[in-house]
Amino acid sequence: MADLIVFASPLYFWIISSKLKAFIERFYRIAEEGPNPPLGRYEKYPVKDCALLMTAADNYFWTFEQAVSYYKFALVNYIGFHDKGMVLAGGCGDTNGKPHINKTIHLREAYEFGERIYANV
Repeated sequence: MADLIVFASPLYFWIISSKLKAFIERFYRIAEEGPNPPLGRYEKYPVKDCALLMTAADNYFWTFEQAVSYYKFALVNYIGFHDKGMVLAGGCGDTNGKPHINKTIHLREAYEFGERIYANV
């Protein structure tokens, strides 16, 4: 069983991809009845660590706002996973679909994030 689940997605219309959202929605299947679940829910989920990796063509201050909000609400606050961090890679392409990630520092950031996520364990 995995200790960490990494959710990775391109940004599509200011949110995670529909395929990743469908995957997250299926987590309901692993919920168990909880006698005293947090937030007044009737279910509890296995305790896992999670991280979010995303790419986007845009790189505005608000580019990832909706996606991060969904991640924090659904996975961290509701399901109860422990957030280990995010790599939000903006400016990785253009609206014509041409990738530019190799012209950014984001690949290095993602690599370093992976190296340190459990470095102190």
